[in-house]
Amino acid sequence: MSFFLGTQKENATAVEYPVDALQRHLMAIGASGSGKTVLCKCLMEEAIRNNIPVVIVDPQGDISSLGLKGDPQEIENHGIPLSMQEEYFEKARVAIFTPASSKGIPISVNPLSFPSDDTPHEEAILALDMTATSLTSFLGFDLGSDDGKGAKAYLFTLLEYLWRNKETIKDMGHMAELVIKPPEEIADMLNHLVTKREPQEIARKLRFLTIGTSSLMFQKGVQIDMDMFMDKSDGKVPVNIIYLNTLSSTNDKQFFLATLLRELYCWMLKNPAEGIQLLFYVDEIAPYIPPYPRNPPPKEAYAFLFKQARKYGVGLVAATQNITDVDYKALSQVNTWCLGRLMTQQDIARVKQIIQSIDPTHADEALQKLPSLKTGEFLILSPDVYDDVVNFQVRWLVTKHVTLDDNDIPDCILPETRQFFEKYQLIQEKPTKKAAKCEPPCPTKTLSERIQLLLNSVRQSVSAEYVAENLNVLVKDVQAALNKLVKSKVVKKGKTEDEDEDVYWLTKFGFEPKKNVMGEVLAIPARITQVEAFKKGKSELEGSLFSKKEMFYDATFSHIPIWKVTATRKSKRLFFFEKEEMDTYYLSATTGAMISLEKGAMLFHRLMTKSAEKLKDFDDDEYITFIPRLPKEVPRIPKIKLGKRKIYSTLRLTLGVKPLSSEIVLLPVWTLKIKHKKNKKKRSLVLDAATGRKLVGNFKPQRKQTKKR
Repeated sequence: MSFFLGTQKENATAVEYPVDALQRHLMAIGASGSGKTVLCKCLMEEAIRNNIPVVIVDPQGDISSLGLKGDPQEIENHGIPLSMQEEYFEKARVAIFTPASSKGIPISVNPLSFPSDDTPHEEAILALDMTATSLTSFLGFDLGSDDGKGAKAYLFTLLEYLWRNKETIKDMGHMAELVIKPPEEIADMLNHLVTKREPQEIARKLRFLTIGTSSLMFQKGVQIDMDMFMDKSDGKVPVNIIYLNTLSSTNDKQFFLATLLRELYCWMLKNPAEGIQLLFYVDEIAPYIPPYPRNPPPKEAYAFLFKQARKYGVGLVAATQNITDVDYKALSQVNTWCLGRLMTQQDIARVKQIIQSIDPTHADEALQKLPSLKTGEFLILSPDVYDDVVNFQVRWLVTKHVTLDDNDIPDCILPETRQFFEKYQLIQEKPTKKAAKCEPPCPTKTLSERIQLLLNSVRQSVSAEYVAENLNVLVKDVQAALNKLVKSKVVKKGKTEDEDEDVYWLTKFGFEPKKNVMGEVLAIPARITQVEAFKKGKSELEGSLFSKKEMFYDATFSHIPIWKVTATRKSKRLFFFEKEEMDTYYLSATTGAMISLEKGAMLFHRLMTKSAEKLKDFDDDEYITFIPRLPKEVPRIPKIKLGKRKIYSTLRLTLGVKPLSSEIVLLPVWTLKIKHKKNKKKRSLVLDAATGRKLVGNFKPQRKQTKKR
C-alpha cells in the first residue's frame, strides 16, 4: 500500500509514499502559507482511501473541513480524477468532536480513569505517572519546583494505591475528598511528600474544576474512548477530529490532549499490530511538546509516543512552523521530513542540523532550495524510502480546504454520524445495564498470532518462558506454537552468547544473539558533518594558531558499540539507613571502560577515580538522544566484543551494583586521519559525531603483542 502525495517537479511523475514508512512518523515544516496543513490533510485523505482510521487534533478549525466536498470542477482541472473524491466520501465517516460543547459531537475527558486489569504492571505505572504529571501541571503547579514535585508525588501515590486496590474515583470532587482524607494505609507516606498545607491547596484547585464551564470538559457528552474512535461496525473508516476551539483556555486544551494521549497509550498496549492501524495527527505541535525547561501537561505522554508508538502500529503525523519550539529528542524519532518554504536564513539555520542528521549527503542541496519553494511545494527526506531528496508539488485535495469556526461545525456532521455515537453516550451513562456491544466481536486470535504480535512489540529475542508469562499461557503450549512458527520460518530460534537458553525472535528483525545483537539497538543520531568535524579537530593539530605542522588527509565515519545498563545500587542515608536507587551506566562494548562526558571530551575510564554516580553521562546531555533501530536499518553493526555477562560482572565487581537490563547503543564517530607536513608521521583523532567531543582513554582494543623468540 502507498499514499499518492503529488507529482515530482522535475518530471511530473507520481510521488508514492509507502504506508509502512509512517510507523517512523512524519513531520511537515514550513512558514505560514507554505501549504503544510494541505499536505497533512492529503495524508489523511490517503489514509482513508487505504482503510486506515485517523484521530486528528484540530486546534484552529483548519482540519475540520475534511468532511466537506471540494469543487468537482477544480479537482478535475488539477488533474485529480473524481473517482478519488467518490472513493473518499464513500469510505469516510467524518466525526467532529467538540469538548464542552454540543455544536459537534460533545466529548468529555475522565483523567481519573485507571488502566485496565490486563495492562502489564510497568505500563500501568507509567500511565498513572502520566496522569499525575498532567493533572499536577493542569492544576497550576510548576513541575520543576519542590511544590510541584511534591504535589505530583502525592497524587501519583494516591492514584497508584487506589488502582492497586481496584477502587474507583467518581469525579473531581471525590478526588478532592481523597486528597484531604487519604486511606490510612498510605497517610503517613503521603505526609512525608508535602507540607501540612499543600493537600488543602491541591484539593481546593480540584474543586474549582467541579463548577462553571470547567466542569463541562469532564461531564458533557461521550467520554474519550479509543475503541469508539476505531469502531468500523457501520462499514466506514473513522475520521475522528477533535476540535479544540470550543475549550476556553490554553490550559484546558493542553489537559484535554494530555488525557487523549494517555488513552491512546493504554489502548495501543492492548492492541498491538505489525502494520499501520492508526494515524494520529496534531496540527501545530509546538505548544504541546516544547523544549526544556517547559513542561506542559501533554509533553511527557507525547514524547513517549514518539519513541514507542511505532511498535504498536501507530503512526504520528505533525506540523510546525518553528522547529526550535519543539523538543529535540522527540524530533529525533521522526524519519520522514517534508520541508516547505522557509524564507529567512534564521529559519533555515534552525532546520540545518535536523537535515544533516537525516541525510548529510544531500543536506546542502536541500537547504539551498528552501527559500525558492512555492506554496504547496515540498522537499521530502526519508532515507528508508528515497535515495535522494524528492522535490514535489502536493496533489489537489478532494475535500474543501477552509477554516471553520464553532458555528460551521453543526453543518459538517451528517445525521447518521451523530446517531452512530448516541449508543456510546447511552452505554456510558448506564454502565450497569447490559447493552449490546457496539461492534461485532473480533475473531479470537490464535496463540501463534498472539505470539507474533508480542514479538513484534517487544522487538527483542526472548525465551519461551517470557512469552508464556506475558500471554498468561502454559509454557508447553507456547513451546509447541513457537516450534511451528520456526518451521514456517516466521520466527527464528537461537542461543544466547553463553548458550544458556533458547531465545526466539521474528525472522524479519535479523537479530543475532550469538553476536550479542539481542534486539533493537539504540542509535545516536549524528549531528556533526565531516566538514564540521575537521573544524572542531583543527585545535588538536600541532603548531600555532596560524601555522599548523600537521594536516588532515582523510576521515571515516563509523559507530562504536556501547552497553547501556540499568542497575540498582544501595545508597546510605542518615542514621545508616540504606535505600535502593536505580541508575544507568554506559560502558564500552569493546574495552569495558566506563564512559563519562566532559565539556570537550568523552572519557573512557581505565580506572574509576571518583564515584560513578557523580560522573556526567549520556543522560545528562540534552543533545544526545536515542533512536531504536533494527539491525537491518543500520548500514553496518560494529563488532560487540564484550557480551552482557562480562559487562554485568564488571559492574558488580567495580561498583557493587545489581544490573537489571541492558541495551546496545551505537555512538557515531568521525576518525580523522592526520599526518605531519614534514616527516609524514601519521596519527588519528576520534570525535563523537553527535556533539563533537574528543574521545579520550580506553576506547580502542589493545593490540595483542607477539612474543619475542
